[in-house]
Amino acid sequence: MPPSRPTFLRTLKAKWLRNHETRTGLLFVLPAVVFLCVFVVYPVLDVFRLSLFSVNFVADDETFVGLKNFGMILRDPKLGTVAWNTLVWTFFSLIGQFGLGLVAALCINQNLPGMKLIRTILLLPYVVPVIALALFWRWLLDGSFGIVSAVLQSAHLLQADQSPLALPFGATVSVILANIWRGFPFVMISYWAALQGIPQEQYQAAQVDGANAWQEFRYVTLPHLAAITKVMFVLRLIWTVTFFDIIWLITRGGPGGATQHWPIWIYEEAMGFFRFGSGAALSVVLAGILIVLSTLYLWLLRRQDNA
Repeated sequence: MPPSRPTFLRTLKAKWLRNHETRTGLLFVLPAVVFLCVFVVYPVLDVFRLSLFSVNFVADDETFVGLKNFGMILRDPKLGTVAWNTLVWTFFSLIGQFGLGLVAALCINQNLPGMKLIRTILLLPYVVPVIALALFWRWLLDGSFGIVSAVLQSAHLLQADQSPLALPFGATVSVILANIWRGFPFVMISYWAALQGIPQEQYQAAQVDGANAWQEFRYVTLPHLAAITKVMFVLRLIWTVTFFDIIWLITRGGPGGATQHWPIWIYEEAMGFFRFGSGAALSVVLAGILIVLSTLYLWLLRRQDNA
């Protein structure tokens, strides 16, 4: 039996309202979608396209070369050095950021006088522009008037007027410490938010059972930080591997390529030698490695949770 006319009209009106709400919602998100397509999706797709071409910057000409740019990467003699520098930079930066961030989060989680000021001071490295941070570190490490260099020279660890940035090991340690100092506030705030969500009853129950401070940290605090650590690890891994500014501003990849990591190699190929095809191929390789590592990490976590 067909629906009565009033029922049909109510149904039609309800559908029109739902469609109207859908169209209104799409209209509101349209600017964001257009922005992402123009400034994110298109550049990413164009990098993949460009990696298959040899670009003549002077003649404004492109020649299809297939996988030749990727073969040039494998034959480049500095591939091993750059890959090793990237691994060292990423590994020790992550260890330092997570370790220092956890310690700082445990400290600011205490309800002590002046803690608001301490939290503000600890957040400064993350909100200060990178250029200011790099200039500050270059001033500290200057061989003539830098405080850190003066201390190392007084301890006879450096020659007179010598900077740690002039030595391969010193430059590597310096940029890693600068990156740790800049990145740990993000980890600190994330851990602090997680610490705020831990029920105090669990600590009280642990104290009733006779647990000491270390046992409370191990069996109560750490399990509650596991979830945020898994997410932060992927984010910090991607951000650290692709972070370019601080190394370039402090050492420019020197001395002698000691601090040249993958993003600097990309920059030099594309903007230094105008080999845009090679630079695009290096970007594609780095993106592929990060995607594979992130996917493998998430798969292992999911497998561990299901075990």
